[in-house]
Amino acid sequence: MTVYWNHNSAYYPWIQRKTADCRTILDVGCGDGSLAFFLNDGAKRITGIDSDSYCIGKASAAKSGENLTFSCRSFEEYAPGMTFDAIVFVASIHHMDMTKSLKKAKSLLSSSGRILIVGIAKPATIMDWILEVSRVIPSKVASVLHHMYTPEELKITTSYDFPDMKVIRSIVKKELPGAEIHYGLHYRYLVEWSV
Repeated sequence: MTVYWNHNSAYYPWIQRKTADCRTILDVGCGDGSLAFFLNDGAKRITGIDSDSYCIGKASAAKSGENLTFSCRSFEEYAPGMTFDAIVFVASIHHMDMTKSLKKAKSLLSSSGRILIVGIAKPATIMDWILEVSRVIPSKVASVLHHMYTPEELKITTSYDFPDMKVIRSIVKKELPGAEIHYGLHYRYLVEWSV
């Protein structure tokens, strides 16, 4: 599968760097599997889950190799019977109860595991709005240069009901102590947390 460019896949290289030493990865809300295919080096065991049967069908049809697994289920009902070195949420955690999802993710991490989030949220403070406005032009230019594919064009289920950054900051502070929230160029925030 060729990885297309959009405001989510723009962060795949960041995820790749952060999971370089990971042997097992869980992609929560994997969509059509594009991140799993991007990260697949033949050695990692990558599991993608998504509640959208169309997306999982696309991912399963494109996969090659036994190290990639795709399953149609919600994170809430997922019971893998194993732990992961990395659990990744790319534009998916706002579809879920974030607090419950982070608690569950922590319970599924290996002793040296990490959680990575590429999230979307609404601005909550004046500084958030300044940052949001400052990202508009460079992000639009990048979208044109890279021929961005929207979720709708890819038939990926999308929710535009985003929490605001005040809520995100509060949950991250409580559930992922010590984690920092960074702002990405393409309307995303980034969180990395390790056990």
